[in-house]
Amino acid sequence: MTQNSSNPVTAYLARLDSAMAGVEPSVRAEIVSGIREELAGLDPADAAARIADLGDPALIAAEARAGTTAPVAEPAPGRTLSIVAVLVLIVGSFAVPVLGALVGLIWVSLSAAWSRREKLVMWLVPVVSVVVILAVVAVLEALNPDATAPTLPLGFAGVSHLALLIPFVVPPIEGIVLLVRAHRRGWRPEALIANRGGVGGPA
Repeated sequence: MTQNSSNPVTAYLARLDSAMAGVEPSVRAEIVSGIREELAGLDPADAAARIADLGDPALIAAEARAGTTAPVAEPAPGRTLSIVAVLVLIVGSFAVPVLGALVGLIWVSLSAAWSRREKLVMWLVPVVSVVVILAVVAVLEALNPDATAPTLPLGFAGVSHLALLIPFVVPPIEGIVLLVRAHRRGWRPEALIANRGGVGGPA
């Protein structure tokens, strides 16, 4: 009979070390050394009782592996919906002006891929653009009541027509920006990236 088979402690530690193969080295060394110290100095009866309490080395190794397995990154929330939403915003603005852009904006607002701040900016940009253009038109009309000598080469009539182009131009540009930003961070909102330390892609 070999020394390992005649010494329960030595045999148990050998089985434990073998079962811990594949576990992270630092964790493996910590567990094996900890149990070795725990069993050291015990008389044979106490050592046998403690070994029975510890259980099968394979189970200890399985628990160690489960505790050190790196968490799998969760899939981006509603990625397909988010992609469709931003494509509706881009394409719909050309296919069905105003209505297509509105549907795209609403759909993007329901998506989890963008933060509240991004969604707020998305809604404000077209509104602010229209307000700015109308303000310019109002100023030009005030400066040229008869509209016969526009102060800008384009003329206030031409400037006012720019407001009509906003549904065709601004939403598609917004959609492209949102698409690029979401793709770079794995279709997760900025807040989620910050909370998880950037899991899933750069912000």
